Amino acid sequence: MTSKIKTVCACIAAIVLAAGCASQPIPIQLIDSESGINKGTIYPDGQRIEAKIDGQFYKGFYIVAAQVAYSETFGGWRSGPRDTVTTASSNSGRAHLTSDKGQQLSCEFLFESQRAIGECRSPTGKTFQLTADGVPH
Repeated sequence: MTSKIKTVCACIAAIVLAAGCASQPIPIQLIDSESGINKGTIYPDGQRIEAKIDGQFYKGFYIVAAQVAYSETFGGWRSGPRDTVTTASSNSGRAHLTSDKGQQLSCEFLFESQRAIGECRSPTGKTFQLTADGVPH
């Protein structure tokens, strides 16, 4: 497959994935070790995430694991090579958020539709359980 065709196929695959993933904002909760509940939102349309934790506003982005594979298969003597493009994405994501005061928070989570579960951690070791059930809180 030529380089131009690969680039066009990758762009089409990215557009299809982006269009298929666009949806409404998802409310999340970040629960600390003392069962304190902090609220936030995941915005799937722009892969953005934000939360208010202990009075500080955090915002950032998340990335979903995805891959694109190309292959050529050869048929019988009458048919030439056939190109195949396979695009796959998983349900795991990683996020990086920064507060107004420059504090960092990194998150790892699994999601399905409007639900998510995972963990966020600050550089100092403070952890939060990330949950989303698609229902406003």
